[in-house]
Amino acid sequence: MIRAFIAVNISDDQKREASAMVRRLSSLGARVKWVESSNLHITLKFLGDTDEKLLPELYESVEIALKDAAGFDLSFEGLGCFPNPRRPKVIWIGIKDGYENLKSMAGQIEKAVVPLGFEPEGRPFSAHLTIGRVKDDRGIELLTKELPALQFLSSVSSISKAVFYQSTLRPDGPIYTPLKTFELKR
Repeated sequence: MIRAFIAVNISDDQKREASAMVRRLSSLGARVKWVESSNLHITLKFLGDTDEKLLPELYESVEIALKDAAGFDLSFEGLGCFPNPRRPKVIWIGIKDGYENLKSMAGQIEKAVVPLGFEPEGRPFSAHLTIGRVKDDRGIELLTKELPALQFLSSVSSISKAVFYQSTLRPDGPIYTPLKTFELKR
């Protein structure tokens, strides 16, 4: 078994921009596990525990699901948290350009993997860039109060592929290993 997900990578410039915002937010003192710059991505579908014997069939299904997906521009704007500011679990950066493309890709992937035994998402897809996971409530009120006032606008990057990743959890943070790349139409 491996732990797996399918994602879109962001550009190095966007990783630097998001990391600068993370440094600013971390100075507020909330107990948040901030995502390492190298691990920043947009998840299209989290598969969780996946039997390795299923990988060839999964790859083929995702390839077919994305055969008509075209490359697109991606940019970020704004900050927020899930599920809400009173009880935040995830701190995120919002999508400005490319939201509908990501939503469409996620929907196609979802349709492709459900017949292979993967549970459908219990809530609608909401494209975002996770930058932190809240550990506990200490200091979180100041952070969530500041989020709406902070301005974040990224550069634009061109998305040309999706990636199937293996996620290995470690005490010092996850390691993401790309297993398969799916090229998008130009």
